[in-house]
Amino acid sequence: MSSDIDFYFDFSSTYSYIGQHRLRELAREHDVTVHWKPIALGAIFRELGHAPATPDSPKGAYIWRDVERSAEEWGLPFNWPSPFPFNSIPAARVFYVLAEKDQNTAVRWAIGVFEAAYGEGRDCSDPAVLVEVAESLGIDSGGLMDSTKDEAIKQKLKDVTAEASARGVFGTPAYFLDDELYWGADRIDQILRKLGSTGPGQQGGK
Repeated sequence: MSSDIDFYFDFSSTYSYIGQHRLRELAREHDVTVHWKPIALGAIFRELGHAPATPDSPKGAYIWRDVERSAEEWGLPFNWPSPFPFNSIPAARVFYVLAEKDQNTAVRWAIGVFEAAYGEGRDCSDPAVLVEVAESLGIDSGGLMDSTKDEAIKQKLKDVTAEASARGVFGTPAYFLDDELYWGADRIDQILRKLGSTGPGQQGGK
């Protein structure tokens, strides 16, 4: 029996980088359809009165190292992008521009952005970098960034962010299986067990 997972993520979430990798493995191994849903996590943080942990705080220093350990554990290349956190809004809007025509292309875009940001440490808030990512994937970049200024695209990102908030999302990566929320890259293991499998993991969420 097939299952569906709603995957809410922010491109500026390090644990989303790890989570999307593990989720793609899960989808390959099980009969699972993943619905990729980039959001503006900063808007949810402001709504909840949250602030990201800074690297000079005890929590921030822990997260900084934990992300590096987690990427190493799962065999993922990892380089901190500069600046970090970065403005993820343009990349998220591009996703929805592409999704209007082809969902698979939009997913390839999301994977490409994650790899550029965290695999290569590139600044994915820079439109020029995003254009290069698109071209590297064979995606027509002509007018791509201009398309993100369309009010319908802007509203789409706002709507999906509001949808995530209404469902109780407070951080990313967040997954919904059978309308139940799982938060953090390590919760992939709980999803695997629910699907009838097991797997190790020590990652969290932002």
